[in-house]
Amino acid sequence: MSDALDQVVERAVNDKEYRKLLFSNLEKALEGYAVSDEEHNMLENLEEDNFDQFAGGLGSRKNKGFIPGTG
Repeated sequence: MSDALDQVVERAVNDKEYRKLLFSNLEKALEGYAVSDEEHNMLENLEEDNFDQFAGGLGSRKNKGFIPGTG
């Protein structure tokens, strides 16, 4: 996972408005983030209902022990 994708996921976990943008307007949400085509496609196919599970499954390097949805 790239640092850019890590930043996008971390921001979406911590910022509810950004998470809404991520699922309503992916292109705008990703402005300024250098995600790969593969990462873009992964985000494009991600469902909002499964985001916390996806984010938790990535095992953020910065937030070891963080449990999505509890912050």
